[in-house]
Formats: sequence, structure tokens, C-alpha cells
Amino acid sequence: MNFFAPLPPRPVTLPPSEVDRRFTFMRYRQVAVMLVVYALFYVCRLAFSATKTTLIEQNIYSAQELGYVGAAMLWAYAIGKVVNGFLADHANVKRFVGFGLFITAFANMLVGFQMPAVVLIGVWFVNGFAQASGAPCCVVSLSRWFAKKERGTFYGIWSCSNNLGEAIAYVLTSVVMVSVAKTCGVDWGWRSGFWGAAFCGFVGIGLIAMFFKDSPESEGLPSVATWKNEPVDASEKAAAGDVKKGQRLAFTNWAVWMIAISGGLFAASRYAIIDWGIFFLEVKKGYPNTTAASIITLNSIVGAVSSFLSGIISDRFFKGSRNELALIAGLMNVTGLSLMMLVPGQHMWVDVTAMVLFGLAVGILLTFLGGLMAVDLVPRIAAGAALGIAGLGNYIGAGLQSIVSGYFVTKDAVTGKPTLISHTFANGYTLDYIAIFWIGMALLSMLCALSVWRKRP
Repeated sequence: MNFFAPLPPRPVTLPPSEVDRRFTFMRYRQVAVMLVVYALFYVCRLAFSATKTTLIEQNIYSAQELGYVGAAMLWAYAIGKVVNGFLADHANVKRFVGFGLFITAFANMLVGFQMPAVVLIGVWFVNGFAQASGAPCCVVSLSRWFAKKERGTFYGIWSCSNNLGEAIAYVLTSVVMVSVAKTCGVDWGWRSGFWGAAFCGFVGIGLIAMFFKDSPESEGLPSVATWKNEPVDASEKAAAGDVKKGQRLAFTNWAVWMIAISGGLFAASRYAIIDWGIFFLEVKKGYPNTTAASIITLNSIVGAVSSFLSGIISDRFFKGSRNELALIAGLMNVTGLSLMMLVPGQHMWVDVTAMVLFGLAVGILLTFLGGLMAVDLVPRIAAGAALGIAGLGNYIGAGLQSIVSGYFVTKDAVTGKPTLISHTFANGYTLDYIAIFWIGMALLSMLCALSVWRKRP
């Protein structure tokens, strides 16, 4: 454990003007490198999303097996988010995040060589646990480098990494897979998707080694609270500088757990699109793979913008309250999913509009329910613990979605192609069971978030 221990503080020897210049430069560089590195974590997480249809059509894995693979990763992520969140409060986050990215890149490389489904579930479980080191390390780093009054702004900027990673994963994996499949055959196409993701992960490790820093104190700078003359609030006084006590306060806060439940229901609808969105547009609406990937990618691009703005707007116009924007985003989430899944036929403008609305919602909710609302309510030294609790709810919900969604997919008895289980009404309208499930999760998430309406940082 000594390898992961925080670096000791170095004495502050620089003059005040130099401290200001160096602190400002290093913390902006820190948030920039976190933005890129966590995006590359996402690339290593989402290689299956663009390859699902090929894997099922080629009988390499069944839809149910892929459902279990997705659930294994997400549940490992849920466990890992709690474990790694509590550990990150005590850790050298540079080494912690670098080790996690190495494991997840290596797991992607292994999957490209093909393996039995049981082994694949084990490998992807390990990948999920390693993935869960990324967000806690980044959020702990944010709490070490940025004051509470500006946390929402920079948390929102960092949250763009989710959408950036999704966009890179969808486009890069799809383009690489299709190009290699045309040149070398279908079997090499899907493999190249995983190997390309692994390459991105190893690039991220290089960036961490060069630019990621543990804390201001380890770089010969004062703490951010000292540098910003930040007043000591009630939560900090209660924790009294004791990390374990601060973590206990986070663990026993009912609002943190309610945010986790709301986040889990939201994550079910979000990961439905991440895991099965391309598949849905291909199978249900007949779009080709590259077009389907482009439509789904829209939500990532738009989500990056709304993630970026969500913290700034809530900090400047709602005095740090996230509840009002969370309600608006919840409504957009339900509306976007309903447009895409309930409007029959191939209508490009409807599906594009749906993904724009969904992306706007995801950017805000991923930032707020994914951790910021929980982190707001706990002492700074327990930021990793709060994020871990929020992440536990998020990824239990996402894992359940993966399994349930897999059971709503079957194969056509005549053509052998994948199709969705549905009910056809007397007027000919077909309602997919998977649509009821995804939209229902989004609606329940919005209702749960309303229960903490009166809670303020």
C-alpha cells in the first residue's frame, strides 16, 4: 500500500505572486488532463457498444451472454466505486488512476483474442472494478485543487469527459471496425475495435505519467482552502480534519443515499442508450451501423455541452443548488427517450431531436446525480466516499438494465436476425417492452430526485 500512499507535503518556499501563478497554471492543467484521461477510460469501457450487432450475428456471443457481460462490468463498477472511492480519499491519486487505466486497457486487449463467455464475464468484471478507480480519483483531485464555491463549475467541465469518451468510442470503434472488416474480414473487424480501445488506454497512461499531480501540497503549494481563504463550513467542522469521520458522515446521510437511488434509475436509462442504442436503431428502425452510431453520438456531443454548462449555471444562477436543473433535465430525459422509442418508422429528424434532448438531459444528470449533488453535502475530505455511494446506486441500476434489456432481445425465427420482443395492438401499433422499461426508469429517477428538493449544500 505504500506505493499508493499520498505524497508528503513539501514546504511552501515560493513568494506569494509565484504561488498564485503556479497554482493557477497547475490546476487548469490538472482539470484538462483529467478531462482527457477519463474520456479514455470511457473508450476502454464502451468497445462492446459498437460491436454488439456483429458479435450476435456471427454467433460469437448471444444477446443474453452480452447482457451478463455488461452486468458483470457494471456491478463490478458499482462495488469498485464504493471501495475505490473510500480508498481514493487516502491515496496518491496519480498512481491510483494510472494503475486502474492500465488494467482496463489490458482487459480490452485480451478480449480481442476471443474467449469463452464465462471467461469473458470474469475479464469484464475485472475491467469494471478497474474502471471504478477513474472517477473517484478525479473527484478527489478536484476537491484538492478547487474551492467549494467553484466546485460545480469545474466538476461540470470535467464531466464532459464522459460524453467526449462516448463520442470517441462510438465513432472510433465503429470506423475502425468497419474499415478493418472490409480489408481483413469481419472476424478481424470486431477484434480491432477492442485493440483500438486498448491503444487509447495506453496513451492515457502516458498522459498521467507526464501531467497528473496528486495534490497542491505535494507540489510545494498551500492547500486550496488556504490559498482561496475559504471559510470553514459546518460539514468541515463536523469532520474536524479526520478522513474516517468525514466518511462516516457521508455514509449516514440519507440524502446521499436518495441521490444514489435516483442516479441508479437514471443510469438504467442512460446505459440503455450506451449499451443498446445503436442496436435499437439498427434492428428496430433499419439504420445502417455507421448512421445509427452517428445518431447516438449526437447525445454525447450535446451532453458534453450541457455537462460543461450545468455546473456554471447552478453555481452562478442558483447559488450552488442543483435541484431546479435536475428537474428540467429529468423531463427532457423522459421526452427524448419517448420520441425515439415510441414514434414508429425511420424519421431522421425525430431521432436526431430525441438524441439532442436526451443528450442535454444526460449531461446535466450525469454531473448532478453521478456525484456532484452527493459531494456537495459532505466534507471535502470525504469527496471520494460520497462519489462512491452515488456510484453504487448508479451502476447497480445500470447493471440491472443490461440484464433486463438482454431478455427483451430475441432472434427472428425465419431470418435469424436479432429482433425485439413486443406487443402489437389491434390498430397495428407495435410497442416494444424494452421501451416501457427504459422510459419507466427515467420517470422514476426524476421522481426520486424530487425527494431531496429542500436539501441544499
